[in-house]
Amino acid sequence: MPPTIKEIHNARSPKLWNILCCPIVSTIGNLWRSITIYLLPCINVLAFRCVHQVWGKLFCCLSWPYEDDSFFGATALGNHGGDEESSGNNKRISAAQMESETDWVRAHELKSVQGKRPQLFEGEIEPNDLCQGAVGDCWLVAAFACASEFPDAIRRMFVTREYNPRGLYKVRIFDPIKRKVVVVVVDDRIPCEKGTKKPRFMSPNGNELWAIILEKAYAKFCGSYAALDGGFVLWGWHSFTGDNVFQMSKKDNHWVREDMVAIKDPTDKRACGFKKTKEKYSDEQLWTLLKKYDRQKALMSASIGKMDYRDTDGPSGEQMLQTEGLVAGHAYSVIQAREVHDGVMGSGPSYKLMQLRNPWGTFEWKGAWADGSKEWKKHAGIKKKLGHVDADDGAFWMTFEDFVNVYTRVNVCDRTTTNDASLDVNEDDGSCGIIKGFCCGCTKFWICCHGLRNLYGHHTTDETLDAKEGCCIV
Repeated sequence: MPPTIKEIHNARSPKLWNILCCPIVSTIGNLWRSITIYLLPCINVLAFRCVHQVWGKLFCCLSWPYEDDSFFGATALGNHGGDEESSGNNKRISAAQMESETDWVRAHELKSVQGKRPQLFEGEIEPNDLCQGAVGDCWLVAAFACASEFPDAIRRMFVTREYNPRGLYKVRIFDPIKRKVVVVVVDDRIPCEKGTKKPRFMSPNGNELWAIILEKAYAKFCGSYAALDGGFVLWGWHSFTGDNVFQMSKKDNHWVREDMVAIKDPTDKRACGFKKTKEKYSDEQLWTLLKKYDRQKALMSASIGKMDYRDTDGPSGEQMLQTEGLVAGHAYSVIQAREVHDGVMGSGPSYKLMQLRNPWGTFEWKGAWADGSKEWKKHAGIKKKLGHVDADDGAFWMTFEDFVNVYTRVNVCDRTTTNDASLDVNEDDGSCGIIKGFCCGCTKFWICCHGLRNLYGHHTTDETLDAKEGCCIV
């Protein structure tokens, strides 16, 4: 049966058809993609700018600025019939009491933004843009942090592409139950500690707003800010992308694959469970998988199971492992899995190294290959190859052997990479930044073959990659 036009256009037809249709798809098909990715959004942004200018001057009294009264006050903070809700620091207070201690402040009036030109995106999208607040949503912060390694994945979530002076933002979220993308509309009134203009929850990085707007959109989608307290990184990734997600849990010296399954629950939008599979992998096979998923640009994170004999002293019930410099019950972004050789032309011994990031932006691993450790001085060649810089930024390296001895779970989002292209408005460059973004985007798309690489990129699958060439699952 021949493939459909849509399958051919998206390069998802059988290999023979992809080869035969490549000349047409890579020219006419990519021309249409470049129009939809760069030209039409550029025209859309410029048109909205004109409309906002006219509306702001002539009709300033009519719904300016925008106010979303459906998500405001105690309801937005976490009002569930008067029950007590967690403020994120192990202290439980009612939503009504929290509301009495809260000011709702426009984004441009926040303390960190005052005196600056507010922007939705400032410069590069990066994990340092994320500053977790009082609510216990480290799972969501870690999910954002991993996704921010691929800026297009973040930009594509926003229908609104730049700072909106009306304070109206539209965000795309994939609904795991409805199995479709929904658009969530929010205003930019941010809950702050009374009298401080400091956000109660996630804080902006300077004048950059995307993280706090995205957090608010998720709070509205899930019912309240309190509804974000505690959760699974996998659910966050699935709601970002709609792609397949799974976890590898350590059990009896093997890593068992478990697939996340969304559960329909009227009281919990994030309800989900995990279905065990028959797939089991050794440590060595896990290392091969980590390297392959890293090369495939998948999203990955890791966590440590809580230990009964440890004190619970983290801001949201985590267990601080002071000796190791790690946190149990906490999600870490997995940035890289690299096997590097010491010496010239790979002549020296090889080392299996993992790079991870604590979404808190501080409190890092204290063992071998930690920041400032003797290993970096001893192996200057490896330090240069990895581009390592000692900094208290939450990112650190450790050996894979230490990783499997400490961490008990690995999360993976088998991400579709064919959509890794978007229009960067370049708000830093003012009103002309969008022209720069359009020209640079088209240049990369056509001259640097970005469009062709995306066209034949990876599509998500529910099958695990080969753990090792010619190796069977144990």
